[in-house]
Amino acid sequence: MIGGIPIYKPVLMVLGQPRLAKRGLSLAWHALYHFFLPQFQTRLMPWVRPVVVLGHPLDSRIPFRPQEVHTYLGYMGFWLKSLRLLYDLMGREALPDIRKSFELACLLYREAGDIYRRCQSTTTTRPAGPLSPCFLAIHLFDPHLHCIPSLHILLICYNRHMLAEVLVRQERLEAERLEALREAELQAVRVTEAILLMKQHSLLDIAPSLFLLTGLLPGFGPRQVEEYVSELFRCWRLPERTRRSMRSCILDGYRELERDRKRGKKDGHREAILRFLARYTPVAVA
Repeated sequence: MIGGIPIYKPVLMVLGQPRLAKRGLSLAWHALYHFFLPQFQTRLMPWVRPVVVLGHPLDSRIPFRPQEVHTYLGYMGFWLKSLRLLYDLMGREALPDIRKSFELACLLYREAGDIYRRCQSTTTTRPAGPLSPCFLAIHLFDPHLHCIPSLHILLICYNRHMLAEVLVRQERLEAERLEALREAELQAVRVTEAILLMKQHSLLDIAPSLFLLTGLLPGFGPRQVEEYVSELFRCWRLPERTRRSMRSCILDGYRELERDRKRGKKDGHREAILRFLARYTPVAVA
């Protein structure tokens, strides 16, 4: 349903609507300024901000699966296709919600960028990968310094949340709503698993990313996080005990961040994440 939409269709939708095109340009600027620029700045000037290395013993149990590269790279395309689905189902009535979705995506980049500029994070497990255009692009344009929060998780989980909010208002589209939400849920799981199977992230990165979303999205709280995490790793060929431990690692980390925020001076989700990152010793960036 969503995955079958050709990528040129949402692109044409954005280019054909001046107000959407403006927001598309704004999103591209946010990605450049908040995601790419701080990483290359740190590569050139390693003293400008701390960089911490994250890792969990369970990371070693996760295999490297380079075939997940297309899922890893396709998360934003899936979000754009979801917006096109709304347009196909609702026509111009969907445009205010589509514009709002672009604005929220920009907010995700700004919130993540505020954390990145104060403390960056990486892992030591990213392999070189096979020789292919996809892996070449990843290693050229992503210096691998922005593990927390994960923009993959922020955007793909927001996408499911957004579809539910918009389509619930369309009673005549009940069958389409259920099908779209199920596909969005499955894709959120696939993308989250892909960032681990590609060795771009540690298990430790997932909880802070979900925690930040709960601070940004009304209606996305602990219950939604638990439902989402319960779907992870179900199809992995690992012992059930290991898979349960992985899910527990994520939920325990999320609950610990919630407790830290409540114990503190209620200074927000970003500060709680930065306190989490401050537990780790900064390293020199090569």
